[in-house]
Amino acid sequence: MSRLRPCVGCALLLAVLGGCSVATPRSELARRVGRSDLSVDALRARVRDMARRFSGLLEVSADDIASRSGSASVREAMTTFKINAVPAMQGALLQPDPVAALVDAWALLAQLELALPQFAERAGASRDATDEATRMVHEQEGEIEALWRDVSGQEDVSPARTRVHEWAARNPLVGPLVTRVSTVPLLADISALSGVNLRGTAAVLEDEVRDLTTRVDLYAASLPRQARWQAESLAQEAWRALPAREVLRDLERSVEVLEQIGGLAAGTSALVARERSEVLGALSTEREALQRFLDAERQALMVDVRGEREAVLSALHTERVDGLQQGERIGYGLVDHAFQRASGLVDRVFLWLLALMVLGLVGALLIAALITRAWKRRTSG
Repeated sequence: MSRLRPCVGCALLLAVLGGCSVATPRSELARRVGRSDLSVDALRARVRDMARRFSGLLEVSADDIASRSGSASVREAMTTFKINAVPAMQGALLQPDPVAALVDAWALLAQLELALPQFAERAGASRDATDEATRMVHEQEGEIEALWRDVSGQEDVSPARTRVHEWAARNPLVGPLVTRVSTVPLLADISALSGVNLRGTAAVLEDEVRDLTTRVDLYAASLPRQARWQAESLAQEAWRALPAREVLRDLERSVEVLEQIGGLAAGTSALVARERSEVLGALSTEREALQRFLDAERQALMVDVRGEREAVLSALHTERVDGLQQGERIGYGLVDHAFQRASGLVDRVFLWLLALMVLGLVGALLIAALITRAWKRRTSG
């Protein structure tokens, strides 16, 4: 590729130099486009900058849709889109006449705006990615409309926009973009509508060396990517033609399943640790709740036991007092009864003692009388 760029540059440079040798000098009027104050060089520079940016934006849009979908069919469709759309946009904006390039790119964007949603839907792209790509196309069209205001010198470009979209609706994109309908009639129609003098531009304007260098640089930067897209498209077609692709797809699915299993196995230790932590936390919570419950039950039981103990002690005290009182009454009764019986016994003993004393005295008197009688008898005898 490094050898190809100098060769292509030299060939194009020789062709331009040969054309410049026979070109007629341009007047100051030919340096103006339409009724605006925008010079041809400035217009060409802005159009060439659009060629670089717009082709890159189309590539970015296609890559974004492919990356968001993750589908092989969508990637294949977006590769085909880049193969067709990027060269078509570069070919439109790299025309020698910048006015014709501007109109051609405007028409191409209008056609893409109509075809892109249907193309993305057939490919199976997501709605968000399609809306983002459509928004990007709208922004590019807005830049072209702003530049057309400078070219035509008119602030209101809605008639030209209407003509472009009507032409795009009548000539939709069918098949490869290289087969799209020429925009020459549209260019004449819009030029007449906007008052742009193409005879002073399309007939006289030719490539300069600086413009040629810009175009060669743009092609040199874009051709490797286009070659890569072509290679990707060929690889995708070859992949579809392989008889073993179903087996390979099954193998890919098996590998994905194994990767998922490997990821699950790798995360098992973390899962076990997390579950262990959760189980320990739950057990700790349950233990604390059980401990609080047991403490509450123990306190309630102690309150009940304390109440029962106080009730039992109160009952025992009452029973003890009642028992003591009853024992005291019984003791008093026994003492009274004993005293009553002792009084009778003492009376009887006293009577017996008195009787004995009387008997003793009587006996003593009898004995004394007997002794006296006996003594008297002895004395008398």
